[in-house]
Amino acid sequence: MSDTEQPGTEGGAPEDVPGADPAATTPDESAQSAPEPAGTDPVAPAGDAEAAATGPADAPAAADPTGDTRPPAQDTGRPVRRRETGDGGDFTRYQQARQQNALNKLKRSAVAHGSGSAFYAEQLTIGADTGVEIQVLNVSALTVAQQLDSHQDVDQQAQMAARLAAQHIVVLAGKPGTGRQSTALTLLAGCCPDDSVRILHSEAPGILQALCRRADELLTPGGYVVDLDDQPLKLSTLETLGHLARKQRAHLVVIGEPGPVDPDRLRPHAFEHRRPAPGDVLAVHLRRLLAGHPGGCAQEDCTDEHTTAFITRMLASPQVQRTLDGAPSVGSVVEFAEVLAQRVHTEDTSLGEVINQWRDRLRRLAKQLLHVPAETAQGPVLDPHRQAFRIAYAFFHGHPLSDVFEAGEVLRATVLPRYETREPAPLNHVFERELDQLIPQEMRAAADATPGGADDNPRRARLVDEELMHAVIEVVWHDYDSLRDPLREWLTALVAGPLERIRVRAAQIAGILLSHDFDSVYRDLIRHWAGDSAAYRQSAALALEMAAHDPRLVHRVRGQIRSWLSSPRWQLQDSAARAYGTLVGAQDVPDTLWALRELGTRPELALSSSVAFSMSWLYLAGAPGPTADALDHWITSDNDHLRRHAIRTLLILSRYGAGPDRRDRPVLADTAMTDQERADALVRLWRHALMGKDSSTRAWDLLRRWLLAGDADKELAAFLEDLVPRICARPLSLRAGFYLGIWAGRHPDSRTIRRLRHQPVRGGVATGSAS
Repeated sequence: MSDTEQPGTEGGAPEDVPGADPAATTPDESAQSAPEPAGTDPVAPAGDAEAAATGPADAPAAADPTGDTRPPAQDTGRPVRRRETGDGGDFTRYQQARQQNALNKLKRSAVAHGSGSAFYAEQLTIGADTGVEIQVLNVSALTVAQQLDSHQDVDQQAQMAARLAAQHIVVLAGKPGTGRQSTALTLLAGCCPDDSVRILHSEAPGILQALCRRADELLTPGGYVVDLDDQPLKLSTLETLGHLARKQRAHLVVIGEPGPVDPDRLRPHAFEHRRPAPGDVLAVHLRRLLAGHPGGCAQEDCTDEHTTAFITRMLASPQVQRTLDGAPSVGSVVEFAEVLAQRVHTEDTSLGEVINQWRDRLRRLAKQLLHVPAETAQGPVLDPHRQAFRIAYAFFHGHPLSDVFEAGEVLRATVLPRYETREPAPLNHVFERELDQLIPQEMRAAADATPGGADDNPRRARLVDEELMHAVIEVVWHDYDSLRDPLREWLTALVAGPLERIRVRAAQIAGILLSHDFDSVYRDLIRHWAGDSAAYRQSAALALEMAAHDPRLVHRVRGQIRSWLSSPRWQLQDSAARAYGTLVGAQDVPDTLWALRELGTRPELALSSSVAFSMSWLYLAGAPGPTADALDHWITSDNDHLRRHAIRTLLILSRYGAGPDRRDRPVLADTAMTDQERADALVRLWRHALMGKDSSTRAWDLLRRWLLAGDADKELAAFLEDLVPRICARPLSLRAGFYLGIWAGRHPDSRTIRRLRHQPVRGGVATGSAS
């Protein structure tokens, strides 16, 4: 399609769905093939994030023989016309894929255990969950003892300990990197035997609700650490869990982030967790590391007085203090202490060199891992495979090893041969590609330092330090001049692949590259993605979202999105709509709503669901009030396109529950139950959706699911018995009676449908007689 060509008529493939596959089936076909959720859980999003994606896996075309090796970002499927899609299945799969990726935060929390650290992948959680698998990681008594020996107390720690001992549960609300997990283990060690401390981990949201349901199975006498990441916590859930913990004689420490976990609303169970003074952390770890050092030192003049004087000088050094001020986490301070302890006999004049080595340690490790000698035990034929696999292992940290194998094979066998000339042709030594040989021990995390440990299923790529991934990205981009073109081609091939989670991660890697070289990466990669097919446009939006985590690029990213908004090309306008459905849009909600309204009025995006998906994301991401007000204005607007986008947004949001603790209650109904203006706006949205030519079939089915959800929720049932008659007033009264009659026969046990069937419709005849 040319830059000035307008979108086609309805009837093509759903190319416009954010995160959708260009070769996916139409919404009606997807609805027929996807099984309906069982039971009375009608609002939990259906579909599996892995199995539902069925796009093309072909790599882009080969490099141009004239010398331009940058592959065009073009759709690999057959040309199809664009069409409207209003189903929320693709939106759900896209959100689930984002939840599975742990790159939405650049900094991570760490627990220092003397000689090592345990890292936990953090998730971005939006919407309701469809099931929670909880993994239990046992903490050894030695690890607990090391923790007690090196932990630095924080403010209010005595009150935290008293609360945990009395009520068996306490909540720590603090930012990642403040040592929350270290404090949690220390508190539990004061209430439980050292060998009975465990860590509960889940890749999915809703771990506390699942823990309440499975308390008899999971909770035994002992201590538990539960990391909520950025999930919200309600007082009712906390009190229920506390009651179950006391019943099972278990002690729980729940750690979460300020905002989603508000200490003021959760008192007296919650405390704000502040990072201890970095200087105090450095001092306690230096003393621990150098205790007994003179006894094993080869230098004759090494004494306790020497090590004490060294510690004093380090703590008083302005260079050390400046380094501590820039330390991102408690774990990084512990690593700095280990580096200093190894230089106890180094002259103070070389302190600057020691500090620079510590800051550059991960980058040097990355260069060492990617440099393969010309001759190895397996011969030079394995070198390209080894380098490609190590890059894939680092880039896909936290992903199943199957993703690493697939991505590494694309780089090794599909991309690199276009840029290399090897004689003789390489042989394929399958059994010489053992994981332990391809990935050295210094790159991989130990089994007991990962959430799943040795029982991790499926096995995942786990780096020894999550920041090593960023170091590998930087080294690949800056230290190998001939690798930039293959890297761009590799990422372009990955975002066209079939698995949503691989596409999301590849887009986020491109976003990290933007923080290293915005001009070059945007010009040669992101700009081409933004003007191509739906999968590429979604990847361009995610890349800008990742780049916006760098404070230096926030204004530049927003300016680039605004430039897309002003472009005459509908593809770039669509990319702008998708980009507003990310954390960039949540940073400035009023401006985002203005931009989405501007995009929603344009005929070029009339057949696209990207505006509706971004409105849905904004509603679920924490701005339901302003988003609902905007939807109410859209549905009453004179612009037909805005009304269509509002209806699509309703159809998407109607599938989502109010949260992990109330999955059966639709999120739209939950906010309207206590606000009459929201209820009135919801009536207007439903009436337009039920009467719409393109939306009525899906809307009536979603309304049926709402009524079934009311059977398990008395408050929701009472709300629907007042709301539905208003929705089904004339001219919908006869049609409502027809559907209620059919539903009553299909669901004879539904009390909500039975009562509504015989209830008079406001402004119309009784629905029972109409049937």
